[in-house]
Amino acid sequence: MKKRIKIDTTILAFIITLTAVLYYFPGLYIRSETVDTIFDFFGFLLILKGVLLRMSARGHKKAFSSKSASLVTTGPYQLVRNPMYLGTCLIGAGYVLMIWPWWVLPIFIWLFYVRFNKQVVIEEEYLLKSFGSEYERYCRKVPRIFPDITQVSKIKLRKYFSKEEALSTKEKRGLVWWPVLAVALESLQEMYVYGQTNVLDTIIMLSVFGGAFFVIFYFYYRD
Repeated sequence: MKKRIKIDTTILAFIITLTAVLYYFPGLYIRSETVDTIFDFFGFLLILKGVLLRMSARGHKKAFSSKSASLVTTGPYQLVRNPMYLGTCLIGAGYVLMIWPWWVLPIFIWLFYVRFNKQVVIEEEYLLKSFGSEYERYCRKVPRIFPDITQVSKIKLRKYFSKEEALSTKEKRGLVWWPVLAVALESLQEMYVYGQTNVLDTIIMLSVFGGAFFVIFYFYYRD
């Protein structure tokens, strides 16, 4: 655990340092503020999706894994075998689109894979020893991290997401802290890259994005 924390701290320090360095080279960024706003929209959307997925996965595992020694394959675990990692990836990708040059995205995804693939393999080996053929059947049916696009287009949110479970863990704090961090970093990016910023405008813009997302989410959730 200490080794894992040490590695994650090193990565976080590297990301912060790289972000600061990139701000000194505004030519690396798209100069159109309109295009930047579009990237902000999709980035913030990914952050919110990632937060909700982590909330759902953590809450569902808490609700079911402690009740018995059975393998958890319901809820978000029907979509992918590692929804927590997918949620983390979505959050990271969202921040890349919002505060880094867009071409950093594939680099981030590669680094994410390098960082977490070994950990995923270790966890899968443990689950295989614990659940044997049951886990093998589950692996053949459900993707490791990235879901099948055709399946995603057909999902019913109620089948994969429980409000009660999602709000039962500390992951719910992410609904506040991740957007707050997005506002702060986006404001810094605008100041260094475009020479000016308006924090209130950024808050209003991201609030509108977030509000629209949750309205659509609620519409599909109640269906």
